[in-house]
Amino acid sequence: MPQNLYITFILTAILSGCATHRMGNVIPAENNLYQVISIEKTEEAALASALYSAETTCKQRQLRHIVLSHKTEYKGIVSAEAGEAIGKVLDIILSETGSKTPDVSGDNDYRTTMQFKCESN
Repeated sequence: MPQNLYITFILTAILSGCATHRMGNVIPAENNLYQVISIEKTEEAALASALYSAETTCKQRQLRHIVLSHKTEYKGIVSAEAGEAIGKVLDIILSETGSKTPDVSGDNDYRTTMQFKCESN
């Protein structure tokens, strides 16, 4: 596994701190292999949820989790870049009127699919 992937996992764990994560949908396969699908508002939250799900699944079996692969996709209505640009424009326009800026993102914009296995410590 590339070093930058380890760094991503470590940073995600540190940045998420004690935040409560939702369990993703864990799908068991043969030989202690699993797939988890997590859908969240941000890329970081989707990855953190998938990692939490893998860790929890294996800990329940008194095993440790090993991530084999993962992929995060943006599934929002508009592209991530367009959503960010729209949000900035709305901030500027609505700051003059004192109105609250509407959020153009959804609670299910990012989907992380992760394959992992459980093995003994």
